[in-house]
Amino acid sequence: MTDHPELPRTVRGKRPEFFTTEGVDEVLSMVLVLAQELHVVRERLDTAERVMTRHGINLAAEIEALQPDEALLREREQALQDFYGRLFQFSRQRRSELEHKYSDRAYHETLDKVATGDI
Repeated sequence: MTDHPELPRTVRGKRPEFFTTEGVDEVLSMVLVLAQELHVVRERLDTAERVMTRHGINLAAEIEALQPDEALLREREQALQDFYGRLFQFSRQRRSELEHKYSDRAYHETLDKVATGDI
């Protein structure tokens, strides 16, 4: 039996910045999430098409003919919202940092307080 510890999904404190222009780190993070998602979808679609072709089914035509019902539309909407959550994760973390005023200065002040016993 393997127990996997549950790790926090966010890190507290100031995030490192790689680009000096405001917002570039956030956009890069979003593009990387999109690229990852796109790769997974392409790989799964390729797999599905290959499997279906082996069984004599024209997957492209079947996809075009599908009429989604309300349950499917709700399921897809939830998947879309989950995707947006992953896509904007970096922006939410950044907002949290700004709201809590995390900075290098605050970090060093906290270290000083710990060192002097004030905390």
